[in-house]
Amino acid sequence: MISKNFSIEEFVETAKERSSWEVLSPAVEESNWADRMAYRSDNPAANQRYSRHLKRLIGYLRYETIPKRPHDKADQLYMAHWGAPHAMQPNPLMDPPLDGAMQTMH
Repeated sequence: MISKNFSIEEFVETAKERSSWEVLSPAVEESNWADRMAYRSDNPAANQRYSRHLKRLIGYLRYETIPKRPHDKADQLYMAHWGAPHAMQPNPLMDPPLDGAMQTMH
């Protein structure tokens, strides 16, 4: 267990120096642990909230998507430590070509 207080901020603080792929496995394990502990805890809402934040973070780490909820804590933490402010896939209509072969399109 990485976060003793069921805090996504605490989890990210310990994992922020790692790459997104290195964070993925501990995040999945932590999320599963939080789900199991929700049934044994005095405060199941905190466990479930922590698990939801981790699952959202796992989705961003796994698929490198750009979050659409700017006010959500998991989205903000992902963008601050692993996300990029631009799209991961190049847009062939807007971005310059990656090589000289497609120069005639622009």
